[in-house]
Amino acid sequence: MITVGSNERFSTPPAAVSSIKVVGLGNAGLAVLARLAGEQGAPADLVAVHTDAKAVAASPAARKMQIGHGVAKGLGSGGDVARGRASASESLTDLRAECKGAEVVLLCAGLGGGTGSGAAPVVAEQAKKSGALVIAVVTLPFAAEGSRKRELAEESLARLGRHCLAVLCFENDRMIEVVRAEAPVAEAFGAAAGVLSLAARAIAQMVGLPAVMPVGLDELLEMFAGADARAHFGYGVASGPDRARLAVAEALRSPLLEEGKLLSEPGRVLVHLTGDDSLTLSELQSVLRRLSDHFGPATLVHVGVANDPAADGNLGVTILGCTHSGVPSLVAEEEDDLELPAEPVAEVDGPAEGDKPGNSGGRRGKGKGKKNEAGQTQEELPLDQAIRGRFKGLVPTMVDGQDLDIPTFIRMRIRLK
Repeated sequence: MITVGSNERFSTPPAAVSSIKVVGLGNAGLAVLARLAGEQGAPADLVAVHTDAKAVAASPAARKMQIGHGVAKGLGSGGDVARGRASASESLTDLRAECKGAEVVLLCAGLGGGTGSGAAPVVAEQAKKSGALVIAVVTLPFAAEGSRKRELAEESLARLGRHCLAVLCFENDRMIEVVRAEAPVAEAFGAAAGVLSLAARAIAQMVGLPAVMPVGLDELLEMFAGADARAHFGYGVASGPDRARLAVAEALRSPLLEEGKLLSEPGRVLVHLTGDDSLTLSELQSVLRRLSDHFGPATLVHVGVANDPAADGNLGVTILGCTHSGVPSLVAEEEDDLELPAEPVAEVDGPAEGDKPGNSGGRRGKGKGKKNEAGQTQEELPLDQAIRGRFKGLVPTMVDGQDLDIPTFIRMRIRLK
């Protein structure tokens, strides 16, 4: 039995979001903007952000921003996450000003690289502080790119989750399943950019078009909140008398749905239709009926319908689902809270006035340190004080009989080359 999410909390359809800004960050983000530029139904306000000056200049986006003039010097981050983060931190004021006035900011990036992983959480934080609701659409790197790159991507994903209303995370390895094995590398990466651009356009239509059956941002939040969320996504569009069947079939062919098999996993699924005044109730019922066989018995289905006067007889069907990996965050829960850098304060070697013995006055415990040219002391972490065995005796994280605390390659018995 399928339970359809209620829209009764809206006594009248809410007004569409009037200001949506799409920020493409790094190489992957700029590739998404290149696909969106000039597409019918795509958001018009596109912003290209990169540490690479040449990449920014070549972007078709109307607005361009090079970050990290003093750090990256226009040459890119070189895959260094710390450099990407420092570049974004150098440009806090410009980033916040660029996002000011937007009701929703869609942030598109590929995680794992220097600019994407390093700068994305900083950009999301500044967009949030500017007053915008932030939704991130990101990818995780290919498995062949190595475990270290995947780890950096996961850390960035966890930081993103602290500043975004929702995070839609896609696996690159699954998005290229529709690409021929002998296809050029550019085509494989193009497939990933294509899925992100479709997702960005679909979300923009959900929140930006006048709603017949509205989908609230709170529903997106319920589905995709959390850094361990993984998105299932499909999009199809068709015209003609059989457009409902054709649009559903195209959406189900998405590599992120595996012919609809993955729709039985999520507890919540969002089905959204866009069309002009020719869209009928029987077509809506036809779409839901064709999808119902793929849903699990307890799946909660949210349905939305938006009116697009520019649809020109086309029916668009978007399917969004989400599962949670259950893997705990790899970074601490404290806020990044980046602001404009303050003047450096010299460290005082010794207790402050009024400090009692054994009381650091709110500072870190004193250890051995080295003095720099300015005579300031930089303390070194006293590793000999590390507490061992702190995780001993904890209950393991068990899902479907599997201990998720054990690394995946061990649980799956994958031999590392």
